Amino acid sequence: MRLGLLLFLVSIAAHAQSACTGANGSRFNLEPRPNAVVQAARSVAFLPNRAGPNIDLVVATATDERSLAGSPDSFYAQRSAESCVPDFEGGLPFISNIVDLFAPDGSTTVVADPARDAFFIVDLRFGQNTDENGVGIVRTTSANLLSNAACPSGTQSHGSASCWPLGAVTNITTLNAFLDSPHIAVDPRTSGKGAGDVYVVVAQRSANGSNTGISLTACTNTTLHCGTSTSISGGDAQADFPFVQVRPDGGITISYRNTTFPKVNPEEIKFVYCTPNGAPAAPTCNSPLVVTTENNPEFASLLGDVPMIDALYPRHAHRLESDGKTVTTFVVYDRCDVAIIQQNGLGSPFCPKSDVVMTSSTNGGASWSPVSKVSPATGQQFFANVATDISTGTVNIAYYSTENDSFQQRAQVFLAQVPPGSTTPGTPRLLTSAFGDVQASSPLAVLLQPAGFGDRLGLAAAGSGTAGQSRAYVGFTWNNVFGTYGGVPSADMNNHLSVFPY
Repeated sequence: MRLGLLLFLVSIAAHAQSACTGANGSRFNLEPRPNAVVQAARSVAFLPNRAGPNIDLVVATATDERSLAGSPDSFYAQRSAESCVPDFEGGLPFISNIVDLFAPDGSTTVVADPARDAFFIVDLRFGQNTDENGVGIVRTTSANLLSNAACPSGTQSHGSASCWPLGAVTNITTLNAFLDSPHIAVDPRTSGKGAGDVYVVVAQRSANGSNTGISLTACTNTTLHCGTSTSISGGDAQADFPFVQVRPDGGITISYRNTTFPKVNPEEIKFVYCTPNGAPAAPTCNSPLVVTTENNPEFASLLGDVPMIDALYPRHAHRLESDGKTVTTFVVYDRCDVAIIQQNGLGSPFCPKSDVVMTSSTNGGASWSPVSKVSPATGQQFFANVATDISTGTVNIAYYSTENDSFQQRAQVFLAQVPPGSTTPGTPRLLTSAFGDVQASSPLAVLLQPAGFGDRLGLAAAGSGTAGQSRAYVGFTWNNVFGTYGGVPSADMNNHLSVFPY
């Protein structure tokens, strides 16, 4: 009897994850195959077992050329175990406030809040009637996403206000002070000052266009009441690509890139620690610290023979150690392994060999370990992302690599893991047996399909704390699923989803 029950549960688990754990994951959109356009993955988040036993509630975002609600911002949600495809998808809703009606305009990131059973998406916004731009935040609950009444199955082509009923716009400024690269994090704690608060960072160009700085805004969780943004990048003149996370003890941390002369001078990776004051009050932030300085930085560089543009975009994650008080911070980013070749008059600079690298700190960023490669492989490694499974202390690092292609042009997706208590990644695992061919494109490519696979991978990891019950989801862009154009099959880009159980 017990053996039969065990086999039944194992069967459920295998079925629930079978498509996502397949050789190349699963196409994660509902677009019909005839005359398909581009979807480029942006991010992924999930709540383990929230849709049922061993059935995760998964939300991904992508840039979608269908413009489902009049903009490229789209989301995709899975609430069943059917073949690892989204049950519903749609464009993000417009957000109205006393200033204007703000439309979504790209750069989406989704995060989950397990303690409050919620999801948040951040993106850029533009006013419909005023010369304003801002950062949009929308919130929903898992109960809402699991409701077919609030979130009908299928494609929601006219917006999805019922799926994402709460929204706010912060960092509102005129268009000559342009915003870029927003990111979001939620304090995972259930008690203490700032518990549950939502933090948004964004790069903001000065009105005269000469400098770029990073600002941080704190918002309440259930009402999205946001305070005044505060600058956290000090005197850095060209600070961009901000990434925010919250430590297990509630400290807010931001990593970003800074350069004094793009494409020429070395680039710094900076790190800022902030103390929460309870949203909407602004956190108290320390001065930026230097993580490292890169003499061969990726700055909108072409990657060898791969028609991809890469950049040094530092991302970080935290891990609480077994003593219950030490927090280890891991920073990962892409860098050029050799001197950048400046192609004056020929377009972007050229990086013959790119690597995914990492460094770590156990003292709040005061000092960092030597920068090391995540993988010593040949070819190009790029688009690094990092996420900690707090239930096990496993740090996951996902990236693309061309190492298995004899011409080092076609990419695959890899996942490296840093075991609990260690700061050294294990042998990377291959998640896609097929190759993504960046140079293959659909007949609609001239207008709708840029070279490359977007500019990032999505990554999320979580579990129950028991071995074998954790999962790392990787959202990536891929073109091994063909569309049809005039009845002729041809490759097209899609956002895909893959799961690695451990």
